Amino acid sequence: MDFLPIFMKMVELFIVIIIGYAATVAGVINRQIKSALSKIILYISMPCTIIASVATTETFPSGEQLARLLIVAFTSYGVMFILGKITGIILGLKGPQRGAAEFGIMFSNVGFIGFPVTEAIFGTSALLYTSIFNLPFNLLCYSLGVSMLRADIEDENDGAKVSPLKRFAALFISPTLISSIIALIIALFKMDVPDIITNTTVRVGGITTPGALLIIGAALAEMPVKDMFTNVKTYLFTVFSVIVTPLLIYLIYRPFTAADPLLLGVAVIVFAMPVATAGTMLCVQYGGDEKFMAQTTFLTTLVSVVTIPLLAVFLSI
Repeated sequence: MDFLPIFMKMVELFIVIIIGYAATVAGVINRQIKSALSKIILYISMPCTIIASVATTETFPSGEQLARLLIVAFTSYGVMFILGKITGIILGLKGPQRGAAEFGIMFSNVGFIGFPVTEAIFGTSALLYTSIFNLPFNLLCYSLGVSMLRADIEDENDGAKVSPLKRFAALFISPTLISSIIALIIALFKMDVPDIITNTTVRVGGITTPGALLIIGAALAEMPVKDMFTNVKTYLFTVFSVIVTPLLIYLIYRPFTAADPLLLGVAVIVFAMPVATAGTMLCVQYGGDEKFMAQTTFLTTLVSVVTIPLLAVFLSI
């Protein structure tokens, strides 16, 4: 496995964050535009990305392979949930900042940059595996993840607490969640999606990755430069996120994936990804700790430019 091609792919993604930063400093992107772009991605382009990830798959794995893949994908998020709780306690975080840290450990950037990175490392055969890992991500990120970032969902118009029914709808009924369920059905029943649907979702979903990275850059531009590098806890968090997490996944699942090394490789790389860019967008949308989320997303993205290629080389040994 060559280090340089994967390294260059990570650099390309990081450059988009820099563009978002520069555009905000120059006044091209303001807070209103950032909020609107977040809604476009969460409600339109991300659901298309989710469906496109399975609609473009030409060959589905056997029933046994798919079952093993689903088990590893879903149980790994349980492992990350526990690790996220431990990380918050070890770092001594409280309130919204602790929720942001737990979210960051549990939800890596599988949806936005996971596909191009795993394809660069393992080839096109890894895309379906990555899309399966994307299913529990979207089922949990936009339900449990939202509750981590904001415990009380309020009415956007007057700030009043909403009813339990509306709370359930806000957390568990969303375009991203619905599209995740549709994608799971397509994968389970190996459905042939019409070309007009596939092409449309691929085209609209193409907005997702660059748009999300621009939002990260915009969020970083709203804080002093020194704040990106002076919070010691973000450095400690980064160690947990991009080093401890993938190694833990490797140790836990290696004995169970001997027959499918691609599954182990994709699992390790997925959880070696930087913090999900969806975290910053959800903080913007629901009032979470946007500053801490943007800091950790920036640092984990920066560090993963080196750590992911190194992990890819390690997996190929």
